[in-house]
Amino acid sequence: MMKKLLSTCVLSAAIGLTVSQGVSAKETIVLGELNWDGAVAIEHVLKVVMEENFDVNVEIIAADQAAIWSAMDSGKGSIDVFPDIWTTLQDHAWAKFVAEGGTGSVKANKVPYLGENGFFIPGYIQDEYGVKSVSDLAKPEIAKLFDKDGDGVGEYWAGASGWELVKTNQIKAKSYGFDKYFTPEIFSSSIMQAQLKKAYRKKEGILFYYWTPAWIHYAYDLRKLEEPAFTGYSNESKKDSKDYNPDGCYNYANTDNWLADSEITCDYPIVPVHIGYTASLEGRAPEVAKFLSNVSLDADVVSQWIFALSTGEDEASVVAKKWVDSNSDIIKSWLK
Repeated sequence: MMKKLLSTCVLSAAIGLTVSQGVSAKETIVLGELNWDGAVAIEHVLKVVMEENFDVNVEIIAADQAAIWSAMDSGKGSIDVFPDIWTTLQDHAWAKFVAEGGTGSVKANKVPYLGENGFFIPGYIQDEYGVKSVSDLAKPEIAKLFDKDGDGVGEYWAGASGWELVKTNQIKAKSYGFDKYFTPEIFSSSIMQAQLKKAYRKKEGILFYYWTPAWIHYAYDLRKLEEPAFTGYSNESKKDSKDYNPDGCYNYANTDNWLADSEITCDYPIVPVHIGYTASLEGRAPEVAKFLSNVSLDADVVSQWIFALSTGEDEASVVAKKWVDSNSDIIKSWLK
């Protein structure tokens, strides 16, 4: 009896070992969580699609952009996906990790959506005072329209802490000459949006950097200030860019004295916005990598997601689930 019991135990252990060896743990896909609404919407849509169509776990982890790039470059799975890469604002990392001639450690989806950046003001300010161009801001009487604290100097929102374009917007203010009459403000987009709501309620002036797609363009009548057309990057670091032009209007010097050394006298270029993912996914989860390469977003659709989030009625995960359930044909095209 003892011999039979031992044989049974050994057989059971062998079966257990075989089962454990034959079953591999699910791959975990980690999305980098970014702090603007478009990225939040995109990352949740990607999460829903991956969880419903692939045998993987999906996590979203907050990190700054530099940390996301570093993690994707390492390929170790700490962060796998950068859901909303505004390429011209991430040009150094894009050239280093994604573009031809770079390390190739990060891949991107084939078809980007297109985004725009610029300085915006309320429509009622433009209609009443005729403020149409950034050159108008270099007038003290115009600057006073945007003086929120009563110190005689206007304020403008340059962006959130950690955004590379915060420096760019300050360089523009200097180059256009309105830095003499305005003070840059640097804080979260949620604070800026609260200030915008208050300004509209009181019909006050507010000047801020923003972009499209964004829900605020559905909620408010906003006007983008005119700037001279983009004619190319003139800084040496952009020599390999298709937009390099030694006589171009856009000279951003990535130096310790970046403000004094830089000059930007034109509009932002229209930006291709990509989804980035670590190249290691092609080995760890090839179906997921193929899916990410096939995702094709539209700026208007992203704006719809952002607007839905702005109402506060649903969490991002709910907005994403509703959209995915209602757009099966689009999802199928991504999964081909």
